[in-house]
Amino acid sequence: MATRKTTFEVVKLAEIAPLLRDVAVLGNAEEKELQARSQPARILSVNYDISLATTREMLFARAGFQVSSVLTVGRAIQLCATESFDLVVIGHSMPLAHKQRLLKELRGRCAAPVLAVTRPGESLLIGADYVFDSTEGPALLLETVVNILRPKIPSSGRAPQVKSWSLNGKETETRQ
Repeated sequence: MATRKTTFEVVKLAEIAPLLRDVAVLGNAEEKELQARSQPARILSVNYDISLATTREMLFARAGFQVSSVLTVGRAIQLCATESFDLVVIGHSMPLAHKQRLLKELRGRCAAPVLAVTRPGESLLIGADYVFDSTEGPALLLETVVNILRPKIPSSGRAPQVKSWSLNGKETETRQ
């Protein structure tokens, strides 16, 4: 029976310290990314009709989103200046001129995409990231919101490559 001999290579700490630091930094970044993904997406819902606001808030909250509903343009602007949102939904109960004013104010204060819900016959809200026809119903609205907030797949359409590196800096493995 052959005996296998284990050998060790002595490596100066100065050579591996940068690698260990990178591992610690990457580990922390991955942990923060996981925590961010585990937080529910935040939606700001702006409506002029309290019953629509309540219904929309319940719809989004039951789907697992954190929802802030407001009934005025001023309050929406105020919240966007002080809080961050993943999506702003502008309801169809607002007149087009008010939607346009709100969108203009949001663009200066909030990086979140805007979904404008429109009434039949209403002109599209120019500058909105997404538009939804209110006659399509709540189930399709929720599906649209979920699709907007779903994490995006890289533009190549493939899963990102994961690479492994040896301590000497050579690539040891690449996998999808």
